Amino acid sequence: MLKLKHSAFLAAALASSTAFAQGAWTKLEDNVQVPAIGATVDQVEDLDVHNASGTKIGEVDDVLGTDASTPSALVVEFEQGGAYPKEEIVVPLDQFTWENNRLTLNVDAEGVSAMEIWND
Repeated sequence: MLKLKHSAFLAAALASSTAFAQGAWTKLEDNVQVPAIGATVDQVEDLDVHNASGTKIGEVDDVLGTDASTPSALVVEFEQGGAYPKEEIVVPLDQFTWENNRLTLNVDAEGVSAMEIWND
C-alpha cells in the first residue's frame, strides 16, 4: 500500500513538473521581433529548418519566450521518417544559425531527443 502511494506521489510530481516547465513558456504574438533572425514571429513561423548538411529536417511551428517580448526558443515540427523525434520540440534559439536566409539547427538528432517536447 505504501509503495502504491509512493508511486502515485512520484507520478503526480512528475506530471506537475512537466506542466510547470511548459507553463513557463509564452507563445509570442506575430508582431514581436526575433532579433537573432532579424524578422517578426509571423515571418519566422513556418520557416524551414535544416541540418548542418543542408537537408530540410522540419519547420518552425511557434516562437516561445520567457515573457511576451523576449524570444527564447522555437518549436520545431520535425519531418516524418527522419532520425529526429516525431514530436514538436522546444529548441533554444542559441542552437540555430541564421545565414543566407537559411535556418540551420546546430544539434544532431540525439541532442534534440533530450530536449523538451511541446504539447500545445
